[in-house]
Amino acid sequence: MALALAGVLGGAVGVWQVVGVDGSSRPPAAALPIDGWPAAGESRAVTEVRADGDLEVTHWIHSDLPLDEVGLTLPDLDGAVQIAAADVEVVADGRTAAGPRVVPAGGSSYSFAEATRIQVRYRLTGAVERSSSADGRGLATTTSLDVTATQARDVRVVRSQEVLSLACAAPDRRPTPCGTSGGVSGGTDQWRVELTGDDPVDRVLAVVTIPS
Repeated sequence: MALALAGVLGGAVGVWQVVGVDGSSRPPAAALPIDGWPAAGESRAVTEVRADGDLEVTHWIHSDLPLDEVGLTLPDLDGAVQIAAADVEVVADGRTAAGPRVVPAGGSSYSFAEATRIQVRYRLTGAVERSSSADGRGLATTTSLDVTATQARDVRVVRSQEVLSLACAAPDRRPTPCGTSGGVSGGTDQWRVELTGDDPVDRVLAVVTIPS
């Protein structure tokens, strides 16, 4: 699966395969500033790649209408990759929602009093496949869980020591390159893609340098 996905990402994957870590001293992804709440009717998911290959994911959901529940589901990766989501925390209008800390195979739901600003945080393991030919490089076969409350405009951001490329995957279709690069001071530590309600994309992938 990794080889099939890597082929889709084109030139960026060539860099992933042949270039080692450059030893630059960028700040760790966790130290980078996070933007504030999106506008009403919008959502944002920021994925930070950790040194151990886990992903720290935070969703900001600003709904036009009050919500009383959010559902989280593990993405369907055809059984080729086994991922897990733990340390789940859902906060709705400043109040912690009820629900499990680990997302089971069938998904999980989190209930709360009516709220319009919902923050969802969790740690995703098993999503990054490390390169066997380039030290420190990895392919994130998915960068977030499926969230039921995603809004009509959804921005996905991936941050790491270096992000080489993103690809967007629609159901039953091969991933295609998407998004734009641009991190702190114009660096390559961040890529983002904006999705709208008309986009069939259900998964965003990334080729990254794993922080050392």
